[in-house]
Amino acid sequence: MKTSFFLIIFWLILCCACAPRSPYWSSITEVDSYIEERPDSALWVLEQIEASQLTNKEENAKYALLYSMALDKNVVDKTDFSILQPAIDYYSSKGSATDKLRMLYYQGRIYQNQGSNAQAMECFVKALSVGHDADDLLTKARTYFAQSRIYYSLYEWDNFIEANKNAAKIFEEAGRVNSYLNCQIRIINGYTLKKDSANALLYIEECKRHLNSMNISCLTDFFSNYLTYQINHGSVQAIEETIEDYLRSVPSTKIKWLTIANAYINIEKYDNASYALSQYTPQPDIDSKLKYMALVAKTLEKQGQYPEALKTWHQYNGTSDSAIYAVVRQDTKFVEERHLLEIRALTEREAKNRVVIITTAIVVSLLLTILWIQSRLKINKMKSALAEQEIEKYKAQYLQIKDERDYLSNLLAHNNEIPQDVKAAIIKRLDLLNKLFMSYITNNTDIDRNLNTEIENILANKNSFMESTKLVFAGSHPNFIKFLEEKGLTEWEIGYCCLYAMGLRGKEIGQFIKLPSHYNLSSGIREKLGISEHETNLGIYIKKLLKNFE
Repeated sequence: MKTSFFLIIFWLILCCACAPRSPYWSSITEVDSYIEERPDSALWVLEQIEASQLTNKEENAKYALLYSMALDKNVVDKTDFSILQPAIDYYSSKGSATDKLRMLYYQGRIYQNQGSNAQAMECFVKALSVGHDADDLLTKARTYFAQSRIYYSLYEWDNFIEANKNAAKIFEEAGRVNSYLNCQIRIINGYTLKKDSANALLYIEECKRHLNSMNISCLTDFFSNYLTYQINHGSVQAIEETIEDYLRSVPSTKIKWLTIANAYINIEKYDNASYALSQYTPQPDIDSKLKYMALVAKTLEKQGQYPEALKTWHQYNGTSDSAIYAVVRQDTKFVEERHLLEIRALTEREAKNRVVIITTAIVVSLLLTILWIQSRLKINKMKSALAEQEIEKYKAQYLQIKDERDYLSNLLAHNNEIPQDVKAAIIKRLDLLNKLFMSYITNNTDIDRNLNTEIENILANKNSFMESTKLVFAGSHPNFIKFLEEKGLTEWEIGYCCLYAMGLRGKEIGQFIKLPSHYNLSSGIREKLGISEHETNLGIYIKKLLKNFE
């Protein structure tokens, strides 16, 4: 029955572990192999899959994660977790380091799309922690890159630079040259914003060595940041040469005309600046609007168009105040969100600590209970063993009493030559043994109580007891008594030897007779029997002697 139970459990576990895959599983796993190079194809394949037909949590999690990746790579920015949630639920406690890294990264990207930078940053930090051993280098690099975007929005230039350095290192390791160079260009921007010209120049020279490897997007960003560097630290000639290189290397539709306009204003070519501004396509972000209005106002002012310049400056100030307020609000929101996250983390830690304390207390209580039960079982076992020993002891005493009684009864029945005083002592001892025997068999408390009183009275008169013991042994073992008498032992010494013959030990005899000269008495007997102090134990010698005379 027990074996069948375990077989059923094993079968259930096996069934759960080997749950059948849906027909879509091979397509889902295959998508993972080309999603980086062909994200559009990956998205198309995933959109053909019926999510309701996926058979288990692992399949749903894998599908949800790859679908979220495909959407992100196809620039479909999600602001809810409806698609990613199965992956969040599953990979929070299961899956590989790569699965956890990806899940947390795309969870953070959704928070970013929501504008919740603090929660996004928390996800990115966790992603880099749990994904330390992940083999997906690109997602790891993108996580650092995503962090840098948040640092940029908060004007934390040191963190912005460091995050881009970490991303650049991994992109280079993964062989993604343009992604690596994009991070290098952003580092130039960070050092320029910090007014650290020396470090900015180091990264400019690094990028110059890879100009032939840059795609159009990287070229545009590089020349824009390089030109910004020249505006702050270069000569007029250097600025002009950089503008020429920029216009020659990048198509006009890709050029960042606001940077060109700013460069022309700095070298006092205001007509060129006006032309550059006319080529600019307005952008919706607030920074681009502010930069555009400031450059227009400066150009109009330098061209003597003061009313138009003043009007533009008024527009700039109004928009700038709104932008500053938005930045402060964003920074405040980030701080508030981070504070709430810290409180939540603290609450979770406290809850975990309470669980640990309660669990520990329960475990300790169980251990103490088990130890108490074990100790009680051990004590009961010892008591049982002692009880068994007592039973065996009483059985042995019973047999000894019976043998002694039978021997003395037989002696009286068949030996008519026993002296009268010896016969009287044997009868008295036999009567006592019969009472002991009856008490043992019947377990009668009245007999036992009377018997104890009688024995106490007999033992109280030590001289009488010693004498009666000697007489009994004279009848039962006459040769033994005769030998002791021939050795010159006194009546008391012979009685002493008889106590040894009965089975008592020296210590027990000493406690019974309570004589201060007990040791001297023992030494005297040894001397008369010719036994040295170190030759043998007196009790063993007497018992052996008794046996020899039987």
